[in-house]
Amino acid sequence: MVQFSDNLELPSHVRVHVLEIMQFITGRSIKGFSTELESNLLPWEGWDGLLSTGKKSDLSANQGSSDHTDNSSRFTSTLVALKSSQLASAISPSIEITPDDLFNVETAASCFLKLCEFSSTEPHFGALIGIIEEWEGFFATAKDEVDTKEATETGNDWNNDDWDEGWESFQEVEALEKEKPENSNQVHPLHVCWMEIFKKLVSLSRFKDVLRLIDRSLSKSYGTLLDEDDARSLSHTVLEKDSFIALKMVLLLPYEAIQLQCLDVAEVKLKQGGISEILGRDHEILMLVLSSGVISNIITKPSYGATFSYLCYVVGNFSRQSQEAELPGIANKGTNERVNIEKDVLLLFRRILFPCFISELVRADQQILAGFLITKFMHTNPSLSLINTTESSLSRYLERQLHALEQGDDYFTVEETGSCEMFRNAASRLTIKLGDEMRSAMPLLSSNAT
Repeated sequence: MVQFSDNLELPSHVRVHVLEIMQFITGRSIKGFSTELESNLLPWEGWDGLLSTGKKSDLSANQGSSDHTDNSSRFTSTLVALKSSQLASAISPSIEITPDDLFNVETAASCFLKLCEFSSTEPHFGALIGIIEEWEGFFATAKDEVDTKEATETGNDWNNDDWDEGWESFQEVEALEKEKPENSNQVHPLHVCWMEIFKKLVSLSRFKDVLRLIDRSLSKSYGTLLDEDDARSLSHTVLEKDSFIALKMVLLLPYEAIQLQCLDVAEVKLKQGGISEILGRDHEILMLVLSSGVISNIITKPSYGATFSYLCYVVGNFSRQSQEAELPGIANKGTNERVNIEKDVLLLFRRILFPCFISELVRADQQILAGFLITKFMHTNPSLSLINTTESSLSRYLERQLHALEQGDDYFTVEETGSCEMFRNAASRLTIKLGDEMRSAMPLLSSNAT
């Protein structure tokens, strides 16, 4: 197999096909295999066990297992290099990516930066994204294998007479490890490569592509596409072109300090220019503010008064549209495509955005405002809009929404609508947290009532 994979006289597509078959049989998936492979082949379920059956006392068996693993990794890097070269042919037919280019993250980043130098048009950007997606699976798999190997080597060493010493310090280390995921953000191993792609897209004002790529990464386990320094640098560049696009971008990233910086700029813009017609109909900002969690800062800090008023305006605007959509004849106006889009947005608003916004208001001790919005949303007679009535309406609304969510009664799913095409994963994340938001708000209403 080594001789076959290194045989440059064979066409690359032949070597790719054979190596993909070997990868699939051994269960080492780098990227999604073709449906043809999945329907005609079965993985070898005992493959991993065969790699670890050698006894520690048998040195030759150990060496054989190590060689076997190295060869398997070599096949993988050869396969990824071949598939990357095929993708890179869209940039230039003369480009060849070798396994040596994928020796580690540093060599891969260096190779990718060279590819970026030759990329300037649409087919090139598609090729770059395809290449980096091939690589991220490769490096993620390699990292998982290293972690598993280290855990196996260090996790079973119980024969040492001193194993019980330092038990207290072990417990302290364990506690720190539990806290670590909450206090730190894992950064994508190829974040330098993603930064180059984003810089090229931003230079061409292709902001939607940037937002779509970042949102798509939320469903993967490879880490945040940008580290904090690159995120700050890119946000400054985008702020100069469109402050609200920059805000959307950073709300998809886990860096609160940068989010607040962009919020400061948006606050100034809103104070100077007011709410334009386009901004007043932008449900995406409302959704991203809610999904990112930065909404608590907007509600509680007076410095974001204009931004908070803007969000309330958007909520009121969509509440009115939701009521109008229920009237006979209104829902059938315009083209069918436009009507479907509006229906999807209003469905997202009614099922997810509005109850989440109400829950955040309650959690921020803004029950009166939340109740007022509920009475407007439910089209209550103005004569009944008293404080005690609004509190009762608010409680009943949240109870009903929570019950519908828990029972799954005709509830919203992101896959069913086209309103979240660009921010599908952000919407899914918000849908998942909605139940917890409403559950945490309900006790606050009960305590206020008593």
